[in-house]
Amino acid sequence: MPHITIESPSTLTKQIDWKDFFQKLHIRLSNAGYGRLDDFKSRVINLEYWNVADKNEEALFLFATLETMNPRTPEMIRAMGSVIAEELEITANKVANGRWLQVCVRVRGTPIEDYFKVHINSPDLKSGNFKVGESS
Repeated sequence: MPHITIESPSTLTKQIDWKDFFQKLHIRLSNAGYGRLDDFKSRVINLEYWNVADKNEEALFLFATLETMNPRTPEMIRAMGSVIAEELEITANKVANGRWLQVCVRVRGTPIEDYFKVHINSPDLKSGNFKVGESS
């Protein structure tokens, strides 16, 4: 159950097609064997106010956090973070327009016993897609 959260300054948020970005990223991560496509969830947090060092608002960043809930090795979590960083860098290069833009990715894992999930009105999911701690 990988969750990806990207913090984006408002000047960048609307310049990126996030739906397309996340769909491609989810497929790439799933195809690499890092999780079931049904399990990837992503979102963007739009930042109205931000500051980088002592610069004005032309200094920008995209900060992604990958949080995994099912057990994965540290190497796998790092590899997933690397894919996210690579895809985010490609996207950032398209919108930087000469501005200073930092791309940062943080990865971390939550033990499955510390994560609780319930499906409400779930769509038809493939058999076997529910894991320990989940209910339909």
